[in-house]
Amino acid sequence: MIVRKPLTLSLIVLAIAAPGLASASSLYHPAGGEVGFTTHPDHFQSSMSRAEVLQSVAAARKDGTLAILQRGGALPVKATGPSKTREQVQQEYLNMSAAEKQRIQELYGTGG
Repeated sequence: MIVRKPLTLSLIVLAIAAPGLASASSLYHPAGGEVGFTTHPDHFQSSMSRAEVLQSVAAARKDGTLAILQRGGALPVKATGPSKTREQVQQEYLNMSAAEKQRIQELYGTGG
């Protein structure tokens, strides 16, 4: 019983300290108060060279994404496949089962 209590206490302390030890190499560290974090640029290790960063900034400036990001906007998602025509979508809806149509009406509140 005497050995068990210090061991349990040590395990609890380790569990509490583990997240802080893991974040020692990150750019941001948790801090108390309203701020919530502190920044430590010297702890950050980049895998990109300066030339690669400048090249990606130039590409973002050229395609317009840099201006969107500077204004705090979200980048539009690029289409992964060809889009469907209105007729294709209507045909898909007509080919759905009654249960699928009911589910869509429940989800989106649309009439059909």
